[in-house]
Amino acid sequence: MPKAKSLCSLLATAESSARNLRCEYRNNPEGLDVGVPRLSWTMASSLRGDFQSAYQILVSSDFELLTNDQGDLWNSGKVLSSQTAQIAYGGKALRPRMQCYWKVRLWNRNDEASPWSEPVFWTMGLALDAVKTKNTVAARHPYWGAHWIGIDEPLLPKPSKSNELAPGPDDDPKIIATPRYLRKEFSIRKKICRATLYATALGVYELRLNGRRVGNQLLAPEWTNYHRRIQYQTYEVTPLLRSGINALGCLLGNGWYCGLWQNWPYAVRTYGDEPLLLARLEIKFTDGTTRTIVSDRSWQGTIDGPLRFSGIYEGEVYDARREMPGWDDPEFDASKWHRVKVAEKVQAGKLVWQRSEPITPVMEMKPVAVAKPKPQVYVFDFGQNMAGWCRFKLRGGSGVTVALQYAEMLNTDGTVFIDNLHLFNQADRQLDRYTFRSDGEETFEPHFTYHGFRYVEVTGLRKKPSLEALTAVVFRSSCPETGDFECSNPLINRLVANIRWSQRANFMGIPTDCPQRDERCGYPGDAQFFMPTAVYFMDVAAFFDKCLIDLCQDSADPKTGAFGDHMPDIKCGGYGNVGWGDAGIICPYLYYMTYGDLRIIREHYEPMCKHLRFWIDRAGKNNPSSVRNSGGPLDWLNLNCPTKSEVIATAYYAYLTDLMSRMALAIGKDQDAQRYRTLAAEVRDAFAKNFINPDGSIKESSQTGFALAFTMGLAPEKMKAKMAAQFVNEVERYGLHPATGFIGTPRLLPGLHAAGRDDVAYRLLLQESFPSWLYPVKLGATTIWELWDGWDGKNPRGGMNSLNHYAFGSVGEYLFGTIAGIQAKEPGYQSINIKPMIEDGLSWAHAHYDSIRGRIAVAWRVKNGALELDVVIPANTRAEVYVRAQCCDTVWESGRPASQSEEVEFLRMEDRAAVFGIGSGEYHFTSKS
Repeated sequence: MPKAKSLCSLLATAESSARNLRCEYRNNPEGLDVGVPRLSWTMASSLRGDFQSAYQILVSSDFELLTNDQGDLWNSGKVLSSQTAQIAYGGKALRPRMQCYWKVRLWNRNDEASPWSEPVFWTMGLALDAVKTKNTVAARHPYWGAHWIGIDEPLLPKPSKSNELAPGPDDDPKIIATPRYLRKEFSIRKKICRATLYATALGVYELRLNGRRVGNQLLAPEWTNYHRRIQYQTYEVTPLLRSGINALGCLLGNGWYCGLWQNWPYAVRTYGDEPLLLARLEIKFTDGTTRTIVSDRSWQGTIDGPLRFSGIYEGEVYDARREMPGWDDPEFDASKWHRVKVAEKVQAGKLVWQRSEPITPVMEMKPVAVAKPKPQVYVFDFGQNMAGWCRFKLRGGSGVTVALQYAEMLNTDGTVFIDNLHLFNQADRQLDRYTFRSDGEETFEPHFTYHGFRYVEVTGLRKKPSLEALTAVVFRSSCPETGDFECSNPLINRLVANIRWSQRANFMGIPTDCPQRDERCGYPGDAQFFMPTAVYFMDVAAFFDKCLIDLCQDSADPKTGAFGDHMPDIKCGGYGNVGWGDAGIICPYLYYMTYGDLRIIREHYEPMCKHLRFWIDRAGKNNPSSVRNSGGPLDWLNLNCPTKSEVIATAYYAYLTDLMSRMALAIGKDQDAQRYRTLAAEVRDAFAKNFINPDGSIKESSQTGFALAFTMGLAPEKMKAKMAAQFVNEVERYGLHPATGFIGTPRLLPGLHAAGRDDVAYRLLLQESFPSWLYPVKLGATTIWELWDGWDGKNPRGGMNSLNHYAFGSVGEYLFGTIAGIQAKEPGYQSINIKPMIEDGLSWAHAHYDSIRGRIAVAWRVKNGALELDVVIPANTRAEVYVRAQCCDTVWESGRPASQSEEVEFLRMEDRAAVFGIGSGEYHFTSKS
């Protein structure tokens, strides 16, 4: 077992320093519309117990000025503070298009100044605040000076299975349009200082400048409720321009805005009828003059290109015989292209900068095998379920069409299984088709789609392709990965990998439910069930900053204020369903506890109050204990082990009011805090009175009822022992297997922990037979399944059955927070609890988590009754460490009695452990039971 020291390289420095500088949770963000951005960093130091006593920030409008330590925009001076996150910019008023370079230095506990950090930057967008005039606005945007443009062409039919652009028997020719190609030529005769390109679309877009791709973001501008908000992107494109004639090109697709996809009910063109582009290129010359190129009537366009069809869900059709070499280069012959259409009126929301990290490629993978189950059918196995697409290099022959069908499972005959893709109306799903232009080797990679897959079935080739012919391109929202967990059980380690892969596959601009079938929606219930785990694996601050706007600002029922079942809102589905819409209160609280960010509460406080008012109205004035769910899935996908609707709803009601009281208090709304606190106590009392029996059982409840009661503070102190015993009885009634669904599973092991029964929680976690977390692992799963029985190891299961669905991966919270024991004691990890729960079944475990204040690492091993515990605590924080021991005198730290060690203070005995207060640094505890 590696020691914690090897888990943390951040302490290898010999002096204090500021690292990981970010603005609005992003590294060097472009195009902010925030008038007062917030800055953050982490402190690194090799000294035990070191902390930041002061800091100084310099912000300059010019890089050279910053290099010379001149902050012409802001010089904060020496500020006596330990704060390292959410520090509001306090300098001169920021203006649109500004470039802001900044750095920071800090003073340690000895008042010694660090060197200046490496310089970083942010840039401002075209407007400091998101701008919207009316819901239906003129096509020319007031701040961009640009028009929404498209192509006034008839819609083309969806490709049929014969691969021709003609309608099949089940096709509706009025539904689908081909992608559009747009271009604009312009000349440059002066020396360029800087060029910035701003762009967005109603649909999805890919920009090209002089034959080269602009940026590496995929599926831009990503999914929002386009009637409320549209994200724009900012690109620095100076190196792509040239003296003389230049060409700016755009490939424009339907995407989520107006494409075809299916859910409940069948949905087409949810937000609009046709894709449109909005773009502005600003060129600043060295002589101080500027030139602007905007999307307007002067552009040209065509639909007669090689990309014949593209759908997020369906896949792509590409005919290489129609390629237009140089269409995005200068001096291309576009005489047959048409003038673009300028939209007269556009139903569109605010233009806002993209708060979250963009969707980008994060890795590439090669297949591990290729099989030939049938003549001219070749199945590539990548050995890992994932989300993305394949780039191929193949020879097919001129006019030959090859099809790539993506899937998660195989039929018994070795071909790919697609019946779990929810094929309503026999529509194509996850199918890319390519027609070769020549007899030579050709390369193709899709544009405006993505697939969930482990296997790719290739048909249409004349001879077997090589194993190297396909490369899987994995992409996702590029949130930094922050945590890892490993232990003595290799099946648990594979489970951890599966959780991580499912998070990668389903963080695609929004937190989706699955990456393969015809949903892929942002379900807030799934997101809140998984968020306590998600925050350990990735830095999701920027990601959820965006997604909580989708939920709290843009999905509420205008009549009741209840949050919806989808984020972004898709105009179908319910509102106020227990556990789903409630994510609008639970997720902001989790966000606040993880990142210490009060803005997230302030920004969404009023919508959260409205959602809670919906709960209050539903409960009624005199009977808070009989709250019924308004509909929806309840404990979705539990194994015939239902919990009474009123029990679940009342538990959530108590929990939501408690969280609202805490958040109200945090932002200084004391009267609201007291009112919600009083209501929470009333609902807790009603829950105990109406649902908890004298013997500690819960009426008409199974494991889920107990899991909610213990994790939501509903177990009265005098009843906890009886309730814990009944909880264990309920687990044993199912043979020490989980019998919970989406609502109960995330809280099952934490509930047993809260009941003081981690011994039972360990046995549940380590269970290998069905149903269990390790059952899929034993069958070779490489991601988390939607169903406990998603596959039996032999026959694939169709219908609603995703093999990449992170909800049950919520068990990761228990691994990090309880087995490794890494928990925030205060919001934003300003103080930390290290409280590993060590039980029979594991002999060692180690984990690390890169918190907003730096890396926290824990490693423990038990051998012959002796405990070794290595801990790393980041600078500028303190921690309480629980070391299992009979008394404090049996605990040593780094070779001496712990009570005599530097920066170690014995605090108390609690829960069979000696509790020590420590400062930052590396610690090695040993104890004999």
